[in-house]
Amino acid sequence: MPGLLLVAAVAGSFGCEAPRHRDGDNVRCANIEQSIRLQGIDAPEMPGSCRPGRTCTPGDPYAARDYLRGLTQGHTLACTREDVDRYGRIIARCSVDGVDLSCAMIAAGHAVPRYAELDCDGQPGAPTVPAQAPAAVPAPPAQPLAAPTSATPPSPLVAFGWLALINLLAYAAFAFDKARARSLWKTRLPERWLLALAALGGSAGAWAAMVQLRHKLGLTRFVGRLAAITAAQAGLLLALLWR
Repeated sequence: MPGLLLVAAVAGSFGCEAPRHRDGDNVRCANIEQSIRLQGIDAPEMPGSCRPGRTCTPGDPYAARDYLRGLTQGHTLACTREDVDRYGRIIARCSVDGVDLSCAMIAAGHAVPRYAELDCDGQPGAPTVPAQAPAAVPAPPAQPLAAPTSATPPSPLVAFGWLALINLLAYAAFAFDKARARSLWKTRLPERWLLALAALGGSAGAWAAMVQLRHKLGLTRFVGRLAAITAAQAGLLLALLWR
């Protein structure tokens, strides 16, 4: 029985029972083995279905599919075979209650004319539409770029407050370490702690303590590391001022 229905479909007119749809220009019938493509239109492709190098129709594929489904649900379509494409699908003009589905999809804005000329005279909202070459399908409209969002910069008062605090801590740490060096206490502050305070913004306090207290000025390696930290901070400050 399915074979006879297939022969009838290929031969000319046929009815499509219980139609269902994968997208806005495709029909599957319960009584026809082959898939049917509506003649003369191209609807938006589902995500991942647009082949590389092909200009696909812009639009919402789900809205196109659902609109076509609303036209056909609960109806038997009256179809006329026009051709068979290279994928083995039947190319057909199908209608329901006298409404041509290809013309209705174009009139609703869910498909564009393509591949074949459509005579939509008398169809609701759809005049005679010439076929378009594939390359003439309009490209998707460019979407306006959203204005970049930038984080709110910290208040200058907060920055100045942090710098004042970290430089006082750096000066106090150097002074504490100097006092330990003069006493009998053997435990000193690790150099990495002093350098960390400088790296966090306390370079000025560190240099002030070193010069005024005459502390660690003779340690070439330590002075070199502190100088490198200060140079990096100065470079960052200049870059921010330049921007």
